[in-house]
Amino acid sequence: MIVFFISQFSCVQNIDSDLESSSTKVMTQTVTIPSGRYTLGPPPLIKAPPHTKERTVTLTYNFAISTTEVTLGEWLSVSTTIPNQFCDDAPIHILTLQHPIRCVSWCDVIHFANLKSKHDGFEQAYHFGNNANTLNHTVDCNERAQFVSLRHKSTGWRLPTEAEWEIASLNRSTTQHTTTENLKEQAWFIENANNRPHKVATLSPNSNGLFDTQGNLHEWIWERFGDFESTNPVDPITYDKPIPSTYTRPIKGGAFNSPASNLTAYNRPNASPSLIHPSIGFRLVRTLPSGE
Repeated sequence: MIVFFISQFSCVQNIDSDLESSSTKVMTQTVTIPSGRYTLGPPPLIKAPPHTKERTVTLTYNFAISTTEVTLGEWLSVSTTIPNQFCDDAPIHILTLQHPIRCVSWCDVIHFANLKSKHDGFEQAYHFGNNANTLNHTVDCNERAQFVSLRHKSTGWRLPTEAEWEIASLNRSTTQHTTTENLKEQAWFIENANNRPHKVATLSPNSNGLFDTQGNLHEWIWERFGDFESTNPVDPITYDKPIPSTYTRPIKGGAFNSPASNLTAYNRPNASPSLIHPSIGFRLVRTLPSGE
């Protein structure tokens, strides 16, 4: 097992090329979520958090979603540099290639998804408009992220929509976890995580075969945050029309420092696209071609 430390004082850490070539050929494991009608949001008799309501979502396509949050190993299979993994004065701990990548902005993830699509032989899912040629500066990221658009027919890697993420997470029922001890079987959170993220897939998966949809790291979502426009939407995959006053994106699932009450799928914290934080990571999805 390869274990390495990354300096908390550097923004980007160069990774030895031998390590990259010999140890980071990582396949992304996925499960397929079928098209269909899904009921999302808080269950009956549960007081809905702000900007949340029960709704029925119809998907007319199948999609593949990674079984784990994207790991350091997966990141390094595409990139030879890595963001500082101890941003914002996060406590230092041992890292392995099986730890989830964190301290990445929404803009970093969009670029990574396109790089991974190219690396894996898929059409890139994201198009950068004339006003979004550079996204690496904080101001650029927040102001220009609105001009990044999704190629609807692409089968490349991308962030999940909020509906896709909730469908895959299958954490809606109030009886799925009745005690803190039961929750500890699936989630790294404030009660058991020791204030740090853990290697992926070390706890039990949900019924879709996904790990860490509750806890470990918050996960970036594609579309801009806002109130749900329809109670019964069909393929709510993107908001393409730029809205200059709207910047934030949802971050789902809770993290290692979250209380149990924040781990529900319908909880909707959100963050500026430029935010780089030690409790935020991501997982990727792909729209599958018809018949796959």
